[in-house]
Amino acid sequence: MKQLSRYIFGQLFFTVLAATTVLTCIMWLAQSLRYIDYIANKGVPILLFLKMILFLLPNLFVIVVPIAILIGVLFIYNKLITDHELVVMQASGVGYWQLAKPAITMATFFTVILYGFTLYFLPLSFTEYRNIVVTLQEETLANLIQVGQFNSLGKYTVYARNQDAQGNYLGILIYDGNQSGKETLFMAEKGVLFNIKEGGQLLLLNGNRQETDKETGKPSVLYFERYIIEAKDSTSGQAPGVRFVRAYERSVFDLLSPKEHLSPKMRLEFLTAAHQRVLSPLYALAFALIGVCSMILGQFDRKGRAGKIIIACVCASILQVSTMIFLHTLNYTNVMIPLSYGIVFSTIFICLLLLCTGLSPIGLLRGRRS
Repeated sequence: MKQLSRYIFGQLFFTVLAATTVLTCIMWLAQSLRYIDYIANKGVPILLFLKMILFLLPNLFVIVVPIAILIGVLFIYNKLITDHELVVMQASGVGYWQLAKPAITMATFFTVILYGFTLYFLPLSFTEYRNIVVTLQEETLANLIQVGQFNSLGKYTVYARNQDAQGNYLGILIYDGNQSGKETLFMAEKGVLFNIKEGGQLLLLNGNRQETDKETGKPSVLYFERYIIEAKDSTSGQAPGVRFVRAYERSVFDLLSPKEHLSPKMRLEFLTAAHQRVLSPLYALAFALIGVCSMILGQFDRKGRAGKIIIACVCASILQVSTMIFLHTLNYTNVMIPLSYGIVFSTIFICLLLLCTGLSPIGLLRGRRS
């Protein structure tokens, strides 16, 4: 029995590792393409870019592993059925529990690893990632303004039509989103950069500032000959180097009991993020149980396995989507959060019950042995 379990476990483990590697690389590449503009147009060093993208890996790992486990379980048990190995094992007296034990052991192993990521590595990686992003947003205007393109710098959006021989910008347009209750638009004939080493300041010459109050819709126009815009956001109300730590940067304990005074809506968002961190690793165990139950329970049918695979994928998708919907329904947290835990734990319990009793899901509904 131990040799059979090790045999199945070995195939499952390396298949899941391969699926995790492939899926992580695909998602990592997709994420990298979003920031390739930092290298191509904004002069960001490649090493800094790679460091920023590297900090996204823990989050991708948490997302990918449960999916890879489901793929690995379905693939390996389908292969065992195709090669008649599973039939021979059952004919030798191996029960459902023994057949499922390697998948459960592997899923439990990855669940423990995922808890290490969600509880420790994930907030650290997101903190470092956002530190780099904030630093890039506060880079000098000389690196970030590109002629003929709209470029974002913190809460500023900048466009310059052309550039003269001295490096000054001609036909410049700037949208300022620093003030929450107002929309401000700057238009100027020329923009001159100075104090670049200190973050950069932009001197606007011969232009106007158009300001609109969002509540009343009343516009106002100010014409100026000279106007200076700071590259860094000085209107945040925080001391230099201090910023608000977002939910994805915090630990579970900090999310459950934040030290800052937060609005009720923000507290609910923090509560949702904390429970999402706790529930996410359990998807690995739940997906493995769904996959193994769908493949080994019931009668073996060479033509019916495609339907079992589809059912397993649909059940796993419903489990994850419904849990996410419940957790993000902030108006009914007293009901939805326990319901999220309930649907995950009930799925795990039902699958374990099916494996222990030997009932197929259809057989359980009909009240007979499979």
